[in-house]
Amino acid sequence: MCKARIESLGLYLPIRRQTTSALVGQMEKQPEFDLEQITGIQERRVRAEDEDSYSLSLRAARDCLAHSAIRAEDLDVIIFTSITRFKDGLTFQFEPAISMHLKSQLGAVKAMSFDISNACAGMFTGVYILDNMIRAGMVKNGMIVSGECLTPGAQTAVREIKDPIDDQFATLTVGDSGAACILDDRGTEEEGIHFIDLMTAADLATLCFGMPSNQNPGIAMYTKTKQMHRASKYLPIALEKLHRCNQRELKPNEFDFIITHQVSLPSIFFYLQVIQEHFQTEMPTALFSVQEFGNTATTTHFVALHRALQEGRVQAGARILFVPMASGMVVGCMSATLGKLEVSDVG
Repeated sequence: MCKARIESLGLYLPIRRQTTSALVGQMEKQPEFDLEQITGIQERRVRAEDEDSYSLSLRAARDCLAHSAIRAEDLDVIIFTSITRFKDGLTFQFEPAISMHLKSQLGAVKAMSFDISNACAGMFTGVYILDNMIRAGMVKNGMIVSGECLTPGAQTAVREIKDPIDDQFATLTVGDSGAACILDDRGTEEEGIHFIDLMTAADLATLCFGMPSNQNPGIAMYTKTKQMHRASKYLPIALEKLHRCNQRELKPNEFDFIITHQVSLPSIFFYLQVIQEHFQTEMPTALFSVQEFGNTATTTHFVALHRALQEGRVQAGARILFVPMASGMVVGCMSATLGKLEVSDVG
């Protein structure tokens, strides 16, 4: 059976930075709490006027190919996984598939292409599908790519929040980015994806909605933040169940690093605490990106990994536990040992 590995990684971050204080300063009614203090988010990247989900993902895909031994024309699959689907500005596009446009622009002439959506677990859902395709011998390689243009939702929240407790407050934590990774079939025990799985608690699906604003034109996100936070107590139980179902035993202390979904610093610390208390073990070093980039949805784990690689904090041979979480409610984990990954200095 073939084994998949992460062959290359790409990232694109918009140039413009916006501090939390600057974002909150635009609100007509100032919140009664310090948003930066309670989230740990100091700033985020914000798209330029000519940038959208498609352009962010295209730039990330090109960066990924620049560090890959695989040429675009040799890609077997392209999977687009973003929550936001803006193309040609803030026009939301479902069909034709954005992966088809990426395939055309990249010159991936023989690649099959399709889009999937699974909230913030989108990129890992793409990895899950491609990993299985590689293990089954259906393809030799492929790219998972996402471009999250989320800050228009934050602008909706700035305009519409009037109540001290509003379901749109979580939207003020988001940032824009593009990320891509290529998997190939050259994985080994020393470098490869050892395990990936996801599970959904569908009864919690009503805790977060991404949809058109119910007040004005524009996109919005409505989140029951407290209920979502309480639901995360099921995280370690879900991780243990996933591994047992696959005849494996999860031992967090066997990993060098852990990357959870980058929602806010308090949330991440809570996730780590409940995992540690459940498994009664030392935890691996946690990697963070939320302070600098905010919550970038599907791309968040790859933003954190890319920054750690860029800064030289993660080396070849590192074993990483990825813990995706998403509204839906989706919980999962991926165990992977990295090879030597060269990445760009994206600023």
